[in-house]
Amino acid sequence: MKRRQSPVAKLGHVAAHTPDLDESLWFFEEVMGFQVTERDGDTAYLRGMRDWEHHTLSLTESGQTGVDHFAFRTESEEALDELEQQLKDEGEEITHVEAGEENGIGEAIRVDKFGHNYEFYWDVEKPKAPEAKRSGLLNRNYSESVGNRIAPRRIDHVHVNDPGENAFKHDEWLREAMDFQLNERYEDENGEYWGWWYAVTPLPHDIAIHREEPGDPTQFHHVAFHLDSLQDLWTAADICSEHGIEINNRSNGPAMHAITRADCMYVKDPASQLRLELFAGPGYLNFEPDWEPIEWKEESLGGPTNHQWHGGGPTWDGIDYV
Repeated sequence: MKRRQSPVAKLGHVAAHTPDLDESLWFFEEVMGFQVTERDGDTAYLRGMRDWEHHTLSLTESGQTGVDHFAFRTESEEALDELEQQLKDEGEEITHVEAGEENGIGEAIRVDKFGHNYEFYWDVEKPKAPEAKRSGLLNRNYSESVGNRIAPRRIDHVHVNDPGENAFKHDEWLREAMDFQLNERYEDENGEYWGWWYAVTPLPHDIAIHREEPGDPTQFHHVAFHLDSLQDLWTAADICSEHGIEINNRSNGPAMHAITRADCMYVKDPASQLRLELFAGPGYLNFEPDWEPIEWKEESLGGPTNHQWHGGGPTWDGIDYV
């Protein structure tokens, strides 16, 4: 069945807290190679080499760790208004964010859904790279000459942890209320779904959720940024090893997901404890109007916490919301 139009166009950014902004910038800017759009007081705004929006990651020094929110851009200003009304009809309490309260972002709304801090916005600044860093190719932002050897290209997806029934309710809301396309899902040996991968773009997923044990906290698991190739991951692994940064895969090195079919590696910012996935591939692009979810089962793929094609997946501990 052809998917309906979601009010959401794409993943926008993740906003996180850190106890030491300079230390986090060492990791994200110096080691990983993110570009800093601007630093305003205790907050730094960063993006990948080929991100167009003002930022795809922000870090605020607050003396604590945790994720403030993750944000999606809507299809239009009208879609944002309609989504606000939809959320009100669902009985949710909406928080309004004034234009400029978050640098580069216009008016936005935030809502707590199933314990996750969602933000939705339409209006956004798209500043060009500084002239000295700008690519001569008009369809790129930053020149390859100013990127380091990792230099993430663009934001790719987010992944969250949901305990027990919370996971099933979150799944239903994304599919039925938000019209996200379910591309893949994983069923454990007990016949219960453990993981879901959804998209509003042709990517394998823009957001994924996996089910934790009832009573576990609702958490943010990781934000992923895209790299071009598997070799980029091995280069990143080399650089992390040189800096003494632990690779967060169970295999202690890059791996390949069976689900989403992408090469991957996980690391954490030592200061903020935000987990970053470097996601190369991009796996596959899905342009099918009548896509049916791919059904994975534990009996053919392996256990929920390590269902990889090659290598080991991440540990499944998450980070709290602030």
